[in-house]
Amino acid sequence: MVSAPQGPFYGPLAHGYACGAHIPVHVSSPWNALDDPVRDYAANRESLADNWGVTTAEDWSRQVDYLLGGMNIGPEVDAVLNVRRTLLRQQGHYDLFTWQNAVGEWARRQRKEPAEVEEMVHLAGVVTRYESRFRTDGLLPHHGLVTSLFGYDFGRAVNMARWGFGGRFCDYRTAERIVLRAGELCRQHYTSWADFSAGYALGRVIRFDKEEYGHMYVSVLGPHRLLMTDRTSPWWHVPFA
Repeated sequence: MVSAPQGPFYGPLAHGYACGAHIPVHVSSPWNALDDPVRDYAANRESLADNWGVTTAEDWSRQVDYLLGGMNIGPEVDAVLNVRRTLLRQQGHYDLFTWQNAVGEWARRQRKEPAEVEEMVHLAGVVTRYESRFRTDGLLPHHGLVTSLFGYDFGRAVNMARWGFGGRFCDYRTAERIVLRAGELCRQHYTSWADFSAGYALGRVIRFDKEEYGHMYVSVLGPHRLLMTDRTSPWWHVPFA
């Protein structure tokens, strides 16, 4: 676990950085620091352009807004989980058939196109299969469920702040405000580091893995395990709530 000695280890800012820890842990960089605008400038500019289409400060700011608004993963995706939450609150239980029917009814009430309805119904099955694998691999406890996918966007917002400062798209105070806001949003949607990490992981694989359980899955499972078990992890000493 790599940390910057001059970076925060406690308090709201450390909590925000810890919400973005999956990526720096995966690449063995400090979890509690912004990138360096001298050392990392060229690499960050190239990476943001290639992976995000960000070439200006306006592009970067727009991506930050999308991520903090949960618009990158998309509200429709999280709505599928919200339908399940409603079923559990009203009935105390659910099964996949009931969930898929409820998702279809909700989507039609929202006047979604038939193809969108079909995709949302299908997504309930995808989530069910991923959650089963998560339980096997320790991303979820036995009978555990993912509560929200927005953590994936919020966690990436922390890293967008990190890269934006390193790429000279923003100043230090702006980057810190983004990190703090991302941490606040994570607290609004999750109750623990484990809860947040499962949501982050599901958001990532829903977006990129396509049920292949390949690199996009392994590259989030490894950091999750390290962050949950390593005594030097911020998740061990920074309270989530």
